[in-house]
Amino acid sequence: MTSAGTMCYGGRERTGSALSIRTLLIVGAVLLVVLIVAVGGLMTFVVGTPDYYSAKYSRAGGQAPTATPAVLVPENQTQPHTCGFHSISTIYRAYGMDPEASRLRFRLGTDMPTNLLAQGSTTGTIHPDILRVLGQDGFETQVVLPGETLAVRLRGHLESGHPALVLTRVSTWHWVVAASIREGKVTVCDSLQPTAYEEPLEAYSSERVYNVILIRPKAR
Repeated sequence: MTSAGTMCYGGRERTGSALSIRTLLIVGAVLLVVLIVAVGGLMTFVVGTPDYYSAKYSRAGGQAPTATPAVLVPENQTQPHTCGFHSISTIYRAYGMDPEASRLRFRLGTDMPTNLLAQGSTTGTIHPDILRVLGQDGFETQVVLPGETLAVRLRGHLESGHPALVLTRVSTWHWVVAASIREGKVTVCDSLQPTAYEEPLEAYSSERVYNVILIRPKAR
């Protein structure tokens, strides 16, 4: 009986050890996942040196947009990740500003990967950088998300004489500029096309537009 009891106790002890090891393995796996996610989140934006960020986030200064824009002329895009930069550069030129003097491409972070852990290229121009740079350079912005009011707000903004930055999606994300509107059609400046073209506002807004950034000079 003693030996049997000992054997039974020993069996329980071994089972307890196995459960402890299994628990430790599960906890370890969870902690590893948390660590990977945390590092991934950190690496999403922290991909440069402190000097890089000091220069990137500084104001350019020395320029201010005109009260109203000239006719917008699309710039030609020759690299796959530069549609955002060229779209904003088109807007700057229309408002009498020099994109090179503004260090626009660098301050937008267009050529810096946004995530070193992601597969494939993550270069390009993203909302946080766009809104920051436009604000620093004398513009006020409003982001309009998809919904019933997008087409209405875009129409009203264009009718006021100011352009909008538009994020579209067909086969991939692509920035363009909505330059003006006439008879229900939006004039689009697209860096992948040599000249501006027109799109019907309602269909374009509902089928291809992901969101828009309404842009105008700040009141002085």
